[in-house]
Amino acid sequence: MLPSRLFRNLGIPPPLRSLHAFPPLRMRLASRQESLLTSAQRLARYSTPAQPQETVKTTAAPQPAIVPRLSITFTCTANNCGERSTHQFTKQAYEHGIVLVQCPKCDVRHLIADHIGWFKESTEEGKLRTVEDLLRARGEAVTRGTVEYTEPPSST
Repeated sequence: MLPSRLFRNLGIPPPLRSLHAFPPLRMRLASRQESLLTSAQRLARYSTPAQPQETVKTTAAPQPAIVPRLSITFTCTANNCGERSTHQFTKQAYEHGIVLVQCPKCDVRHLIADHIGWFKESTEEGKLRTVEDLLRARGEAVTRGTVEYTEPPSST
């Protein structure tokens, strides 16, 4: 980049830019800190102590319900990709909606569940609604696991 364009916004003509020296940063911070202290001291003379407020008992807000989530790990077989990836989605979408996951390597979308019937050609007219049903129909193995969640002890 040309030097004339590098410092265009300074507003100083190019020959004088090299002569202009900015004060050190420490000096500017120190003077500003002093001015803040003096103005705070001036304001302290005019302030009054705060009136004690009545303590209001606040009840803890109810925590939002934990949304059950499912996770799937699979190997992409589209176009000989072979990428193994893990994806998460809600249990409600898997059991009542549509779930599509996208391979991070080849960007192909895979149908995991279709309970609405948008992809009837892929699910044998809606009979096979989840990836588990599709794989069982092809004779492939499906491994299903669970993760147990326990509530942490309360701190009361």
